[in-house]
Amino acid sequence: MEINLADKLKSLRKEKGVSQEKLAQYLNVSFQAVSKWENSNTYPDITLLPDIARFFGITIDALLQAEKIDERALYQTYEARACEQYRNGGREGLISLWQEASHKMPNNIEVKEMLMSAYFDADAVKYQKEIIELGTEICNSDAGSYYKGQAIDQIARTYGECGDGHMAELWARKAGRIMHCQEMILMQVLTDGKKLTEVFSYANYWFLNQLCYMAMGLCGNSDIPGGTAYAQEVERAVIKLYEVVYPGDDMGFEDLRLMCMMHCFAAEDELSLGRDEAAVKYELTRALECAQKSISVEAHDLSHPLVKNWHVMAAPTDRKQIVRFMKGRLEEGCFDSCREREWFHQMRLKIETLLY
Repeated sequence: MEINLADKLKSLRKEKGVSQEKLAQYLNVSFQAVSKWENSNTYPDITLLPDIARFFGITIDALLQAEKIDERALYQTYEARACEQYRNGGREGLISLWQEASHKMPNNIEVKEMLMSAYFDADAVKYQKEIIELGTEICNSDAGSYYKGQAIDQIARTYGECGDGHMAELWARKAGRIMHCQEMILMQVLTDGKKLTEVFSYANYWFLNQLCYMAMGLCGNSDIPGGTAYAQEVERAVIKLYEVVYPGDDMGFEDLRLMCMMHCFAAEDELSLGRDEAAVKYELTRALECAQKSISVEAHDLSHPLVKNWHVMAAPTDRKQIVRFMKGRLEEGCFDSCREREWFHQMRLKIETLLY
């Protein structure tokens, strides 16, 4: 035991002004037993600790001089470190960071959720066992709906990525339906104007964000009715929504990443459908604009009514991640037919300028 219980007992007895015999009588043990405890020859039986603490009017933690951890403050420290690491592309290292946090706070639901997400973001197939174990723990706990929803989401998607469609769908159907989601219900029951606008902005921001991901899911599925042409119509519709809600591409770093990706997918679809080269050029130009703007994102609140006062964080220390992504996309084979065009050459030169 890494505590000095002997000194603590002596100190407490002196403060109380009681003898070893008095303490021994209360605990129904011999005064020799108390003497041995105070001389560090033996320790009290664990079952006596509550009675000893009660006798001196303190907690067992205080008796054992156990260090109290401010879990809220400790979690926030890890969260800040993880946020900076994530935003700068160091996602692999998040696993060890949250494993360390889990060792210090083994029952903390937020830590469990962050460790599960770190495994998922790194490699859902490789860490399938860990994701499902942590996610199941969260689902079986008294955690709030957000944490259970996050666990269901990542367990289902992990099964999907591992090729187990049956289990993926089984878990997906455990999630709450959109018509009964917390934000929609709160909008019907809240009367406080400030809270109403906060929920409204929060819901709209995340609905748009998830709509974007769902649209990208359609882009990658050749079996959907309407095929690539339908997927492209969805892409355009989502992009237009973003342009309305985020005029002038006034959005956060991660949303600029999504828009850059969406425009790149749209350009690929234009090529696969044999459309006009001008359409491909337009989509890639817009993708590059989003990548360029991502470099200069500063912290501020959004102003459009649908997302009013939603706070946008400044770009991470590594501000050129999206530009590097754009550079990689232009090197894909699907753009070979554009490679000799002057506009394409100028686009690549601009990217090199932004990077160096």
